[in-house]
Amino acid sequence: MNQPRALVIGGSLSGLFTANFLRTIGWQVEVFERAHGDLTGRGAGLGAQADLFTAMHRIGIQIDRSMWTEVRSHICLDRNGKTICEVPVREVTTAWDRVYRSLREAFPNEHHHGGMMLVRCEQNERRVVAVFANGACAEADLLVGADGMRSTLRRQFMPEIAPHYVGYVAWRGVVEESQIPRQWRSQTLHDMVFCLPAGELAFSIPMAALDNGAHGRRCMFVWFRPAEYASTLRQWCTDATGHSHGDSIPPPLIREDVLNELKLAARTLLVPQLSVLVERAREPILSAIFDLEVPRLTFGRVALVGDAAFVARPHVGTAVTKAAQDAQALADALAGAEGNIEEALASYESSRKQAGRELVARGRRLGAHLEPMQYGHDRLGERARPPIETLLRDYGPGSIVKWPFGE
Repeated sequence: MNQPRALVIGGSLSGLFTANFLRTIGWQVEVFERAHGDLTGRGAGLGAQADLFTAMHRIGIQIDRSMWTEVRSHICLDRNGKTICEVPVREVTTAWDRVYRSLREAFPNEHHHGGMMLVRCEQNERRVVAVFANGACAEADLLVGADGMRSTLRRQFMPEIAPHYVGYVAWRGVVEESQIPRQWRSQTLHDMVFCLPAGELAFSIPMAALDNGAHGRRCMFVWFRPAEYASTLRQWCTDATGHSHGDSIPPPLIREDVLNELKLAARTLLVPQLSVLVERAREPILSAIFDLEVPRLTFGRVALVGDAAFVARPHVGTAVTKAAQDAQALADALAGAEGNIEEALASYESSRKQAGRELVARGRRLGAHLEPMQYGHDRLGERARPPIETLLRDYGPGSIVKWPFGE
């Protein structure tokens, strides 16, 4: 019997989870990533659940204690830095670069292809072919779309489905332990610290170390701010040459005046514990917030995973865990179908569609108070915000029942 072959479009976390899982069930896998080179420098902190580390362990990745950081409390501070609410939690966070590097090292270099932009796919009842912008084609038994929110495959099969901008953005930045003032290190490296300006939300979150801890711990700030799509967002996404990058922009190209305005706003609106993180973060990241859900996950010999199918707002803190669960569910369905790909994909879609819908709905509920009035919700400010204790309790990935692989 010939070894089944899969093509995975997208070489970020979702694609690497999928590729590695398919290899564990005996599939030959080729990964095609649009970008050139390594992606390690991308991303920031990640909320995590035990399922994320369990999935990595199942792939064969060795999990050590430095892979995650414990979060002990969600704490909300008033403008003067005084605690107004504290909710004890049992959570862990990790870091995008730690997860990516582990997944990338687990996948063979000779089967990973950078600089490959998918144009379309073609298929019949037996095979599927991926056609790339450079004229190359690849043929396989299965094509997996792990190409994110702007998925080419999703647009091909469902051109009417598009990500929905929700009216606000997230500013993010990472700060090394040495750059955090000593009086605030204990709190920012162990707790999520929240600040609630009217119509906005900012917090810090501990991050796993870049490696086994030799270079110290890290902390990330996240600041959700309203931004009208056609004016404010486009202006923020225009570089110093006047070129507009649409609704996103590479961090090195964000204009200095935009960053200066951000730092000034932080000093005016945020507690000192958070404003100093905004001030000292190197190359903050600007991310417009979208959500997305699809009615279908499979199309013949094509399956969608991760953000290609469902995009939940980052308030849920579990997008990467969901990507790992999608990949695991797809591999399990294929392993149990004894070569019947149609049956396997039907099983995969049945198992993961409801999970995706529920996650998107939870993200919308947690972020509803941040949406500007023109997007169909109440006015900005405290009147639209849920009670602080409720917000702190519900935010993020939720308590972890058992620490990954022991205490």
